[in-house]
This record gives sequence, C-alpha cells and structure tokens, in this order.
Amino acid sequence: MTPVIDLRYRPSTKESIESVATNPVYAEYIKNTDFLKRKMLSLEECAEELRSIGIVKAVVSGRDIESTYDSPNTNASTLECVRSDPDLYIGFYGYDPRKGMNGLRAFRKALEQDGMRGASIDPCMNHYGVSDPFFYPLYAMCCDYAVPVVITAGLSGHMPGVALEDMAPREIDKVARDFPELKIVISHGGYPWVNEAIAVCMRHNNVYMDLSSCDSKLFGEFYIKAANEYITDKVVFASANPFNPVAKTLKRFLELPFTEEAKRRFFYANACTLLDLSEDVAR
Repeated sequence: MTPVIDLRYRPSTKESIESVATNPVYAEYIKNTDFLKRKMLSLEECAEELRSIGIVKAVVSGRDIESTYDSPNTNASTLECVRSDPDLYIGFYGYDPRKGMNGLRAFRKALEQDGMRGASIDPCMNHYGVSDPFFYPLYAMCCDYAVPVVITAGLSGHMPGVALEDMAPREIDKVARDFPELKIVISHGGYPWVNEAIAVCMRHNNVYMDLSSCDSKLFGEFYIKAANEYITDKVVFASANPFNPVAKTLKRFLELPFTEEAKRRFFYANACTLLDLSEDVAR
C-alpha cells in the first residue's frame, strides 16, 4: 500500500462535528446537507481508520474566527488531537488576524511550546482579504519559523455573508510575491478560479495546492492534467474530513487517472517536501 499524507483533516469526533454544527457560518450548509448524519468516532477510532487505509500523517488544522462569528476557536481540540497520537497527527494553529499582537503571541507559543507545525487561516470567515496587511505579521512569523500556512480558498457553498473574493488566487499571488520564502497551501483547488490557482502554483516555488472538495465532475480534467503535466510537484492530497469522509475521499482520488509519478508526489512526496519530512521517516 502506497503511504499517504492527508494535508487537511479534522477528526470525526463529537467535538469536531459539533464545532461545525454550532458555527453560524455553516447554518445553511447544515440545513442543506446530511452533515449531521456523519458517524462520530473517538480519537482512537479516528487514528485506527487513518492507518487502516494507509494514511501515515494527517495535518489537523485549527480554526479561529472568533472576532467575526460567535464560534469558539478549535485550537485546543487540535492540540488534544495531536497529543493523542503525535506520530500520526501534525497540528496547524488557527489564526485570527483581528486579535492583533495577542494572536501573534499565541501563535508563537503554539510553535515554541505546543509543537504546532504551521498556521491555518480562513480569510473569507475573518472578513479580510488574504492579502490584507492584517495577515502580514503572521506570514512574516511563518517565514521566521519556516512553517507553512494553509489558506482556506475555493467555493464555499451555503455560506451567506462570506465573500469568495477574499480568498481568490490572485490575492494569494500577491502574498507569494511579497513573501517568497513562505510555504503556502491553496486549499480546495482555489475553485472556481481553477486555471488561476494552477497559474499561481506555477509562478511561485513555494505555493502548493490541495484538491480537497474538488468534485472531478467540476473542471476535474483541468486539475488532473495540471497534476500530471504542469504542477506535478505542487499538488497534495487532502480529504477535508469530516466534511468529506476520509476513506471515501481517498478511494475516489486513487481512482483518478494520475500518472504513477503524479500519484507518488500527490499522495506522499510533495507533502514530505512541504512539511520538511524525510520520505523514509514519514512512512
């Protein structure tokens, strides 16, 4: 079985699912989907599931949008998940730019004392564009500590009040220009700006893209062609569990017509580079 690294994973625990169900951003999503029917697991059961399908590392991303929505941040539960199985989980700290220096100090502590390995931001939910100066202190700190930032980007269905423009790839291009050392992951394929997201990955050495939540029926051929021919070294697997059940999502991606080299890089090798992991150690 080929080893797999999941770059966007949150456990299917009761706490994790309820954090979505009680978040006002997702009120319409909850009403229009079967999300609340997701099976809830313990942290131990989540780890067993991941290992049973060949996932050797999973990045657990925190979320902090407290300054714009009445929703507690998930950094504590992210840290709990990482501590439950540090060989499997890698934690990324959810950052709220509206918290100013308090937010930066908390991020520094998360890196230096709690073992977090990156940052996770949700510009559209923070109501700031990804290239807004409020995010720039975070980007500078990520460069100082040589850790990546994952940017929630792409189609946000059933989310009234959230502006797609805040996370457009053209705005991420500006960030990559201003911070050439910063490792950036564009989540969700940057949809609906498919070709624009691909172009940003091509333009910048340190910009990667995950394809979580990218339905192969929606411009899937563009993503597949790009992974096979243009940005083979820039695409990474991400499930977006629990929104997309990890086992089902992995099976769907394994069935796509990637070349063997693209598969090796997409499911494993590119994530090792991004996370600064030895390919042998990560297995």
